[in-house]
Amino acid sequence: MGEALKIMTGANHNCQMKYDPTQRQFVVFLLVHFIFWMLISFTRDIPHYDSTEALTWGLTWEWGTNKHPPLSNWLVEAAFRVLGDPAWAVYLLGQICVMIAFIFIHRLALGFLAPEIALFCVLFLEGTIYYNFNTLEYNVNVLSLALVPVIIYLFKQALQTGRQLYWLAAGLSGGFALLTKYTNGLVLLALGFYLLLTSEGRARLKSFGPWLAVAVAGFLFLPHGLWLAQYDFLPLRYSQDKVSPISFHLLKNALEPLRLLGAQLGNAAVSLSLFAYLYFQTPVPLRGGWRWPDSFLAAAGVLPLLFLLGIVALTGINASTKWAYAFMGYFPLLLFIVFPVTPPLEIRRRAIILTYVVMLAFGLGCLIKNVGFTAATTNVNGRSFAVAMKTAWTSETTAPLLYVGGAIHLVSRASTYLPERPRPFFDMDPNVTVWEDEKKVLATGLLVLANTSDEYDSYQRRYPVLPKARHLAFPLRAPFGRPAVIDVYYGIIKPEGAPEK
Repeated sequence: MGEALKIMTGANHNCQMKYDPTQRQFVVFLLVHFIFWMLISFTRDIPHYDSTEALTWGLTWEWGTNKHPPLSNWLVEAAFRVLGDPAWAVYLLGQICVMIAFIFIHRLALGFLAPEIALFCVLFLEGTIYYNFNTLEYNVNVLSLALVPVIIYLFKQALQTGRQLYWLAAGLSGGFALLTKYTNGLVLLALGFYLLLTSEGRARLKSFGPWLAVAVAGFLFLPHGLWLAQYDFLPLRYSQDKVSPISFHLLKNALEPLRLLGAQLGNAAVSLSLFAYLYFQTPVPLRGGWRWPDSFLAAAGVLPLLFLLGIVALTGINASTKWAYAFMGYFPLLLFIVFPVTPPLEIRRRAIILTYVVMLAFGLGCLIKNVGFTAATTNVNGRSFAVAMKTAWTSETTAPLLYVGGAIHLVSRASTYLPERPRPFFDMDPNVTVWEDEKKVLATGLLVLANTSDEYDSYQRRYPVLPKARHLAFPLRAPFGRPAVIDVYYGIIKPEGAPEK
C-alpha cells in the first residue's frame, strides 16, 4: 500500500510530461465545461458591466485606463472586431481564459501527482465560483485566471531545464500579467523570493535566463509605466477610492486579513467539499500522513495570497475579495499534496460524477438568476437601449455621434452597442477620462447619460451648456414577476455649428 501511495501522490515524479491515461477524461471535461458555460452565458440579455466597460476602454487603444492596465481591454476589443458581436467576444474570451487555466494547472499537477490524481486538481475547481459563473463577467480577473498558471508552469519548466526559451516565455507571460492587473505582481514577487531563498533558485540566478525574463517583463510593462507617470498614476487613485483609507487599528488590522481569507475559503467551499468527499470515502490505509508541500508549490501557490494578506494587515485597507481571484487555482493541488490519498477506481468515478453534478447545480442557479429575476446587470436589451439613445441624438442633430458621456455603466453599454462605437467621456470628468481633450469633446458634441436626476444635475452644474434632463424609463425583461424599468436621464450637447433639425 505504501508504494502505491507513493506512486499516486507523485513522490517519484518531477515536472516532466508523462503518459496520462486520464487524458480523454480531461479533454471531455474541458469540452463539457466550455459548452455548458457558453450556453449559460447566452441566457443573459447583456454582458456584465465590467465587460462592456472593457469594450469601451478597448476602442480607445490607450496604454491604461482610470482603473486598470490595458491588456484585457485590447483583447476583448480585438475579439469584438473579429466576431462582430460583443456578447460572443466577451463570453468566448472568458471561457478561453478558463480553458487555458485548466490546461496549465493540469500540466503542472502532472509533475507532482499521478495522472489519476492530477485530473482532480482541475475537476474540483468546478466548485470554486471564480471558475464557473464568475467567468461570465469577463474582466481583468478572468484574464488573470489564465495568465497566472501560465507564468507558474513556464517558470517551473525554466527552472528545471534552464532553457532560454522557457525563461523568455516566462518573462513574456509575466509582462502580460502585469499589463492585466497590478496584484499579479505578487505572483512574480513570490517567484522572485523562490529564486533568492532556495539553492535551486540561486543556482539559476547565476545564469542568463532569469535576468532575460525580468528584462522582457519590464520591457513589456514600460509603456504602461510611462503612461502612468504621464497621467499622475490615475489607476492608483481609483484603487484608493474603492477601499477605506489606510489606517492602523490593531483589531481591524488583525480581522481584515481573516475576512479576506474567509471569503476565499467561502468562494472555494464546494471545491473543499469535493476533496473532503474523495478523501474520506477512501479507505484509511490508502490515505497518507500530513506533509509539507513542495517548496516551489508553497512559493507559487501560497505566497501570493500570504503577501496580499500581509499587505492588508499592515495597511488596514479593506481589500476587495477579487484581489485574490487568480491565487486560488492551486488550492486543490495543494490539498492533494498536503493530504495524499490513493482512492480506488470506483470512488474516483463517483467523484467525477459528483463534479458534473456540481457544474449542473451552479449552472442551474445561474440560469434561474438570469431568466427568472429582473436585474439591471442582466436583463437589459443592449441593442434596443442603443437604438433608443441614437433616436434621442438624431432628434436633435444630424451630426455623427462620436462621444457618449456620463455614468460609466450607461456610457459603456451605449458605446458598445451603438454602431458608431462613440468614445467614452466617463463621469463627464476630464480627470477620469484623461486621454480625451475636454474642449474637443464639447466642440464635437456628446450624448450625456445619468442614472438619476441628481447625477444629471451635477453634470449640468459642471457644464451649463447641458440642457434640462429628459427622462427615459427603459424596460427590463421580466419573465417572472412584475415588469421593471431602468431610469435614464439624458441630454445632448450639440456639436459647434451643427445645423438644427
